[in-house]
Amino acid sequence: MNILAARKYQTPRNGPLTLEQTETRRLAYAIKTTASPSIDFDTAAREMAALITGPCWLVPIPDSNGNTDANTRLAHHIATHCPGAQIVKAIYRTRPVQSQCARHKLALGPIAPEQHHLARNRKVLTLRQTYFVDNVTTSGNTLEAARLALGFGAGLVFADAATRRTQIQATLF
Repeated sequence: MNILAARKYQTPRNGPLTLEQTETRRLAYAIKTTASPSIDFDTAAREMAALITGPCWLVPIPDSNGNTDANTRLAHHIATHCPGAQIVKAIYRTRPVQSQCARHKLALGPIAPEQHHLARNRKVLTLRQTYFVDNVTTSGNTLEAARLALGFGAGLVFADAATRRTQIQATLF
């Protein structure tokens, strides 16, 4: 699975965070909700858009409850900085899952891709690069589940919190 990440998401467990690392964490949390200011979405979107070229599809990842509002808003901001980018809600959750944040607090580990309950809808996508838009990736399993549901695509995230995954790329593949 190819995952493009604008920033690395650091944890304070490894020591004090720099101001930039603190801001990355703040932005990553802010863009999880549509109630956040547009400037937060635009800041993340500019950096994410710099990693891709159009024409392309931007597919918002549903949150743990199946809502795509925040990632759709993020995708709209990305599209304003990437000519030819189009947003399509091509995947959905067939049922809710426990959020990765809640699982982390309970030391439960990541959800396996097949347990994400993501499915493809009937939207027809023409042949072009496809990116799954999300605020943060940890294990990469949500993005892999989206790829499995749709049959193709790469991840596009604002921040990468992975500590062990090695397939992260900061440029186009």
